[in-house]
Amino acid sequence: MSSSISIHLWICMLVFLPSCYRCRAEFYFKDGLKIEKTDWYLHLKTKELDDHIQTVAGDIRAREMRHLYYKYKLSLAIGTPEHGLLIDSQLSEELYSLYKQAEIISEASAFISNSECRDRGGQCAIVLSKVKLDKTSLGKICLSMFYNKTECIGMNLKYRSPDGSCNNLKRSYSGKATTAYKRLLFNNYIDSFYEFVEFHLSHLPSPRRLSVEFVRDEHSPDDLKTMAMAYWTIFVGHDLSHTAISVTMNSYKSVRCCSDDRSRLSPRYRDRLCMEVVVPDEDPFYTNRIRCMNYARSVPAVRSDCTFGPKEQMNQATHYLDGSMIYGSSAKRTWSLRTNLGGQLLTNMGCYNNSQDDPVQPQYMPLEDTESSACQYGSGTCYRAGDIRANALPQLTVMHTLWMREHNRLAKLLSHVNPHWDDERIFQEARKIVTASIQHITYAEWLPALLGENYTKRKGLDLSTKGYSNEYNETTDPSVSNSFATAVLPFANSMISDTISLYTEDRVINSSVSLKKHYNRPTGLLLNYMDQLVRGLSTQNTQKIDMLFTQTLTNYLYSVHPYHLFGMDIVSLDIQRSRDHGIPSYTEFRKYCRLKAIRSIQDLSRIMVEGSTDRLLKQYNHWRDIELFVGALFEKHEDDSMVGPTMRCIIREQFIRTRMADRYFYDLPNIFNEYQLTEIRKVTLARIFCDNSNNITMMQKKVFLIPEMADLQLCSSQLIPKININHWSENVDTFQK
Repeated sequence: MSSSISIHLWICMLVFLPSCYRCRAEFYFKDGLKIEKTDWYLHLKTKELDDHIQTVAGDIRAREMRHLYYKYKLSLAIGTPEHGLLIDSQLSEELYSLYKQAEIISEASAFISNSECRDRGGQCAIVLSKVKLDKTSLGKICLSMFYNKTECIGMNLKYRSPDGSCNNLKRSYSGKATTAYKRLLFNNYIDSFYEFVEFHLSHLPSPRRLSVEFVRDEHSPDDLKTMAMAYWTIFVGHDLSHTAISVTMNSYKSVRCCSDDRSRLSPRYRDRLCMEVVVPDEDPFYTNRIRCMNYARSVPAVRSDCTFGPKEQMNQATHYLDGSMIYGSSAKRTWSLRTNLGGQLLTNMGCYNNSQDDPVQPQYMPLEDTESSACQYGSGTCYRAGDIRANALPQLTVMHTLWMREHNRLAKLLSHVNPHWDDERIFQEARKIVTASIQHITYAEWLPALLGENYTKRKGLDLSTKGYSNEYNETTDPSVSNSFATAVLPFANSMISDTISLYTEDRVINSSVSLKKHYNRPTGLLLNYMDQLVRGLSTQNTQKIDMLFTQTLTNYLYSVHPYHLFGMDIVSLDIQRSRDHGIPSYTEFRKYCRLKAIRSIQDLSRIMVEGSTDRLLKQYNHWRDIELFVGALFEKHEDDSMVGPTMRCIIREQFIRTRMADRYFYDLPNIFNEYQLTEIRKVTLARIFCDNSNNITMMQKKVFLIPEMADLQLCSSQLIPKININHWSENVDTFQK
């Protein structure tokens, strides 16, 4: 009997061992994941892939037809808080086709994973990202987008393109508007493709619950920094990133995820793109009247390597620090802002003014003429700029206005010293100086004030004060990281106060206005109080970066009409967007930044602000569940930094690459001659405020720092240096040769 069993065992071993040996898995690691080396994806046929694509496309069409009637009944009303959210995150019409393709690829990738490699999660996602779209029905479209060899032919490569293309001469698409955000860590989707965490892990609380439990509306002024810190952060953030929310796939209408009475929709009405924020029953502000906050998922991007794979989000802005919030991120937008005469940007003349110190007809940005596109409060109540969000906050609109004026001021000076230059040359040279000035202020003034001077010097963020830089590296990826754009940049919202203080020339508060009454409605305030708002930027204390937010942003966001008693909550929306984008947890980013690991409640308590640990663990089951946005805002700040170490690490990572990957960065050779570069290095935000306000005569040298009266200098003083435009003068004979 035993010999018979032994024979059978030997037979089994002979039959099965070779096949088991052939199946032996090998592994490699990517983004912290242990990936099995398999070649199943090589056996996928083009027809199979196209079948998956067509199946998904058919499903999308069917969903649209089923919801068509309900969508008509749930149309979005102009002026509502939902309309305000749409304005902030509006998808440009010319991107509708690209959006649809990206959504199909994203859903097809998940479809393939379910049929080919179910339960392999991140391994499947990594492997599937090797599968090319090349020969599929979407392949030609993708290849023409990212591998068009003729894209840069005929372009004047002396100047930046409006959309960021052709900055990198080997990869023309690198950093281009409409490409995907970069991931520092692998996504946190439940299926590793696009399914967000909330619906599967019930231990994650509603974002609104977290906002109610964590956020307080208390005054926490920074004793050293001015409100200019907050608005420069937002201004630069809008230059680098603009995330759009999804629209319906075939009709391209806004997606409604809540009913008219702000309750959740039943499944038959609910769009698959919905990811609404659930308002808890015991919410102290919304009480029983609002149960649902509208949120549609962010627009996906086609992957630049033209493959299937996990969902990535589209950045509508260029990924470069290039002034796109002023000039736009597309040729169409840029042309719409130009006069085509003398290199000037379009303006609107202020025709009335009640302030004693402002001239009667200063320049403002042109008015938007349609309320549905950008004006939440009605036609003529907002301006047209390179970025649609320019109207959200009055002092942000001030910043846009100052830089529009700076462009036109420079264009006028350039045309004076170079009368032979045409409109195009003047425009591009003025734009080049403006962009260089923004870069210089960001690295020389803002980053040291935000992260600490010692840190920026120690960590490679400081700039040379003489000579050219050799920092450019064409292999560096300029893409803005998803974690930076989605979970870090929103820290600026905690720096904002509802009270906008208006100051006289001697820095005495003359009066104040409420942000709540002027959100997305800046025109009247600018026409009457432009200079007082500029002084407010350089005088009023910014709020500390923490979990203290004004109710204007957490309860009344986008509530512009008197009969809208409730608005939306910016903290809830930011947390939900992080989940939508699959942003990994706070503890994962501490590992990424090589910070001390959290292994106990005591470890957590040591790095968080006093009293926050208990509050965090009351809402999250484990410290590993704490989300990046939440954890980073509760983290203790280090030395002279305004942020904690995790946030500082992610900001540094971004701005190192933003500089290194930009072929046009201002201190590189062949961008400016040595005399011009010396002049650019003189630029300060103080000089921009002086030159482009209506009638300001005094300013401190460092506008990010709270001034004493002794710090104020006359704008005519050499202590606030001016650039000498004569260094841009060109000999006519030389030019003609």
